Amino acid sequence: MVTLAPLTGHHVADDHAASVVTPPYDALTPSQREALAAADPDSFLNVLPSGGSDTSGLDSALVACRDALQRLLAEGRFVALPDDVLAVVAAGDGARRAVGIVGDVAVAAFADGRILPHERVQASRVAALTRYLDVVGVSSSPVCVTHQPDPEVTAAVAPIIERPPDVAFHDEDGSDVALWVVTDATTRHQLADAVAQVDRLYIADGHHRAAAIARHADHLARVDRGGGTRPPSRVLTAVVPADQLRILPFHRLVALPDLDVATLSGRLAERGLRATSIAGPSEPTEPGTFHIALDGEWLRVEARERRRSGPVESLDIRLVGRELLAPLLGTDDVDHDERAIPVPPTVGLSALVRPGHLGVAMHPPSIHDVIEVAEAGASMPPKTTYVAPKLRSGLLLTHR
Repeated sequence: MVTLAPLTGHHVADDHAASVVTPPYDALTPSQREALAAADPDSFLNVLPSGGSDTSGLDSALVACRDALQRLLAEGRFVALPDDVLAVVAAGDGARRAVGIVGDVAVAAFADGRILPHERVQASRVAALTRYLDVVGVSSSPVCVTHQPDPEVTAAVAPIIERPPDVAFHDEDGSDVALWVVTDATTRHQLADAVAQVDRLYIADGHHRAAAIARHADHLARVDRGGGTRPPSRVLTAVVPADQLRILPFHRLVALPDLDVATLSGRLAERGLRATSIAGPSEPTEPGTFHIALDGEWLRVEARERRRSGPVESLDIRLVGRELLAPLLGTDDVDHDERAIPVPPTVGLSALVRPGHLGVAMHPPSIHDVIEVAEAGASMPPKTTYVAPKLRSGLLLTHR
């Protein structure tokens, strides 16, 4: 059973939400994030590091993030949450809207099998996020966990989202974002009870954030001289039904400066595969097919008969790795080869067209694939899934 504990912290002020709350920042490059932050001092991107791989100046960057947060709080961009509240958040549009119940969840739930992951974490990213908690001291991006659709959860949320939200705005990417603060004790208990009776929860998005909070909590426990009186550390968590989430594909852009279409076709033929020309940029519409951009041409490769069984090996990211990238790159460790750059779907297929590079567009796994991998105790390769709609940063703050 997973218990949603009340939130302690702040929510964004409604009249400042549109300028403060971030766009889905993990689809932005570090330079794009820096530019957006510089263009608007109110943007919560000023409270988040740029996300670049160079961490040599991390501490000074985090001090600047902390100062930006203190300024936003002092200037009334956030409102203190009342005592003993949960929240409901929504993001998306029309039938593609995701609605999540938000509360604090004990770190232990992410370690003892009550909430299952589907990917491994990278130690360097966890270390950077842990340092963020040390210096800045807030969580602002809920870990998104999901579950099989449940009528009790739907029934508990329904009357809340029928009333006007406490915060609402329409962001630049076309999504409607809303927040309801749940202060009524009876309603709050109904939400918590609905989540508690769900058989199993799965991390959909936010593995590194959850791991960083666990590491931060462990550090605090080791240095705490207060005789164990520190309250248990908790993870800011949004619980969203699986049928409200979509999985979009991360594509790949691979540095292969000496590769041309003729050579590629020959290499594929050696493996019994054939590349067929297609009219232009497009994503595959079914599993087992991948599209390639090279030298201004687009090609389709049908490899459905090469799919393997098993929750991970059946994924197209594995198929592309085995049949295309490993032979071309000369390595079996495609997942960690720096020549293969993950490309989020939000930047468009044009990002797969670059001189000296091979672009690969893939069909995404489904949310049910995510659950199957988690149930098997297995892990998807890094940057396999892009979960949509994205929950926003800067909508809620909980202090660590």
